Amino acid sequence: MSTQFPETFDPETQEGNSWELLPVNEYVAQIVEASVQQPKSGDGCYLALTWKIIEGELEDRQLWQRITFVHSSEQAQTIGRKTLKDLCVALDVNEQVGDAGVFLFKPARIRVGIEKDKQGLYPDKNRISRILPLEAKPAEPEQPAQATAAKASSPAAATRAPKSTVGPGAPAPWHAQR
Repeated sequence: MSTQFPETFDPETQEGNSWELLPVNEYVAQIVEASVQQPKSGDGCYLALTWKIIEGELEDRQLWQRITFVHSSEQAQTIGRKTLKDLCVALDVNEQVGDAGVFLFKPARIRVGIEKDKQGLYPDKNRISRILPLEAKPAEPEQPAQATAAKASSPAAATRAPKSTVGPGAPAPWHAQR
């Protein structure tokens, strides 16, 4: 084992890493690395993903995501499995998954936010909050005014709580008017 570099490294001529947070936004990205791992605690398994942005000004930037899908905490497992389902839907993976490689190099839209450390010990970091199909599904068509009026006069509509409007001069919500 040697401590000698094969060539001299001059830090003055090199560019360093940029660890600036990505702005909150949706990005087109693909998974470039995927593996199943076990946490240090030994409790469960998670899918470790490396996403790479493939379009736009921030092309080639990477984000990392862990999706826990086996865990002793039912809540953690449920959240992870819902996220894993979203991943499958976004990437059009319809068969049973036995290998993380099925997720590689398929584009999707990812919604990126910023997560703050609750104790203030660590810097803010990017977090993938949603995984969506690349193609947006068309919005539901507007309903004609007659259909809307018929729905409003239905017995079910009478039992629903009205939408509250918040703002100056807005009426108080029905549950606050007691």
